[in-house]
Amino acid sequence: MDTPDKTPIPLSRVARRKARTNKQLLEVARQLFSEKGIYWAKVEDITGRADIGKGTFYKYFDSKEAIILVLLEEGLGELLAKTEQAVQASASDSKILSAVIKTRVDFFIDYPDYLLFFHQVRGLMQLEVAAAKDLREVYDAHLRRLAQLIKPAIGRGKSIKACDMAIAIAAYVSGLVTYHVLFEGHDAVRQRRDYFVRVLEQSLLTLLKTGNGSR
Repeated sequence: MDTPDKTPIPLSRVARRKARTNKQLLEVARQLFSEKGIYWAKVEDITGRADIGKGTFYKYFDSKEAIILVLLEEGLGELLAKTEQAVQASASDSKILSAVIKTRVDFFIDYPDYLLFFHQVRGLMQLEVAAAKDLREVYDAHLRRLAQLIKPAIGRGKSIKACDMAIAIAAYVSGLVTYHVLFEGHDAVRQRRDYFVRVLEQSLLTLLKTGNGSR
């Protein structure tokens, strides 16, 4: 039996142009949300910097909230992919927690736009707005997968649950890095990367040993 040809079909010129425009809008929006904030950056700011018409924006995204949702999905997806790779490369279950912490610290150092963007989105999720539900679903899915990845590191006999540990990791890492980026600057945080990893490891390992979950 002949094997079906699985060679990818090249995108048409129109499809390539649409993909470039979509990518450009997402990159510009992420930059603007980091600079001006998701509450203050407007669709007009995005289209102005991208040098495209406002009508073109709405061909790709229904609203500013829609592009925020896609950015959250992309950012958390990229972070999760790197985390999964780090966990798979861990020499033993006892090394998983350290690998996860290092991966998240490095991600936020390499992508400071996402660090501030995630921080703002977490604030938006607390508001009584229609977009909050969709954003929370994306974030909750990320935490559930993170819990699955770190579960082998927790082991049996611990009162803390994997879901609580996942929440703690997400909160501790982004909180500490955000604070120091704000008051010391990105370059200072990059230079002190090993220090932050060490502090976070000590804090989270202590939490794991004491088993004091958040629920």
